[in-house]
Amino acid sequence: MQQPRYVMKVAARLSGLSPYVIRSWEKRYGVVDPERTDTNRRLYSEEDVEHLRLLRRLTERGHAIGSIADLPIDELRRMVEEEDRLRRQQGTNTKQGDAAISLRETLLDHARALDPRAMEAALLRASSDFSRREFLEQVLVPFIEEVGRGWMEGRLRIAHEHVATSVVRNYLLNALTTSQAAHTAPTAIVATPQGQVHELGALMIANVAAMSGWDIIFLGSDLPAEEIASAARELGASMVLLSIVFPPNDPRIQSELNSLGRLLPDAIPLIVGGRAAAGYLDTLQRIGAEYLEDLDTLWTMLSKSQFRSPVNPQGTD
Repeated sequence: MQQPRYVMKVAARLSGLSPYVIRSWEKRYGVVDPERTDTNRRLYSEEDVEHLRLLRRLTERGHAIGSIADLPIDELRRMVEEEDRLRRQQGTNTKQGDAAISLRETLLDHARALDPRAMEAALLRASSDFSRREFLEQVLVPFIEEVGRGWMEGRLRIAHEHVATSVVRNYLLNALTTSQAAHTAPTAIVATPQGQVHELGALMIANVAAMSGWDIIFLGSDLPAEEIASAARELGASMVLLSIVFPPNDPRIQSELNSLGRLLPDAIPLIVGGRAAAGYLDTLQRIGAEYLEDLDTLWTMLSKSQFRSPVNPQGTD
């Protein structure tokens, strides 16, 4: 059993559930059984938090809590993974779904041929057939995931992966720089912390925020905490978004996050996502940062009142 470490307030933030819902589910369904301190405060383990997060995701997708409350965590994981897979394939039988699959296959063929110009042309030709959000979610994200799997499984060489990510990076950067935010839009700083040279995840986060109506200042990769905090203060930013891709346990990144927690004004929320972000949950908890589980979570986050842009989202229809 994992050592409990999170008090109710932190467990609620990490799981995305309110303390009221957590208490209700505990009392009625026994979904988790947190330990208690000498003063009767609940303490949740990382597995408890993951259990609650999985239940939240499944209930948000229409499952009744009573029908899944008794399922073991491994089964909940399997259900979420299967539904995620089906969602990625959603629309397969529709014209647009077929177009997305066909485009991803074409891009993969061009990457194997080491032909970035053909990839760029294919992206530009097809981009007008999708909304910006659909293009990101149905084409770019699954394409990059497929490239990553192909490289790990030996079906693609490093050169193929570099060509693919370079073209997608340029496309996302161009989409970001051509985004038009209203003059009343709040400002969000997007970057990767010092030691993080891969900026593709940060660019995807930045594009989601831009589509939600935010004015994005993209600072790029490998920035010291002092530079990020200074830019946020100078520009009067309303939010800072970071991406951490690899590794999940680097003391240097922990140090940078701690520094940013000290330097960033309390009024500016810090949101940290990326493939390796979960490895820094302890640090994020300590500095009061929000953990970004995935892009779906970011869309939800940006719709909340404390993060909502006062302007209408642009480019999402």
